[in-house]
Amino acid sequence: MPSDDRGSASLEFLTLGTLLIVPLAYLMLTLSALQGASIAGESAARSAARLLASDPESVETQALAAAAIDLAAADHGFEAGTVAQHVECSSTAGACQAAGAVVSVTVTIDVPLPFAPNLTGEAAPLSIPTSATASFAVTRFGLSS
Repeated sequence: MPSDDRGSASLEFLTLGTLLIVPLAYLMLTLSALQGASIAGESAARSAARLLASDPESVETQALAAAAIDLAAADHGFEAGTVAQHVECSSTAGACQAAGAVVSVTVTIDVPLPFAPNLTGEAAPLSIPTSATASFAVTRFGLSS
């Protein structure tokens, strides 16, 4: 009994192609969002640590560092509410302004999964946290290179 298989290859290709391409496209969207958050976090942490190493105790410098973090996040499309920062200072002299003190800034960005709020109706926030840390030493003259 010969069977007529004409036209079934294109149907199989469309079905299998759709089943393979849709998850692959979603994976690419997710990975590109994670890569953007990684680059934004690294840039924000480095800029903030460099600013804070110049004068860690100054209110103006702290405001500039926070603005640098928000700007780096905004450049990559992340809202300020998804970005958190943590600043640490370690010094043998006990003061952050002492030469040799190390200022470390950790920036954490919560990356929402693409289309996830639409799927869950915002009942469960689905996000992946990414973080980056940068450290700079306070020099005798206040500005680290």
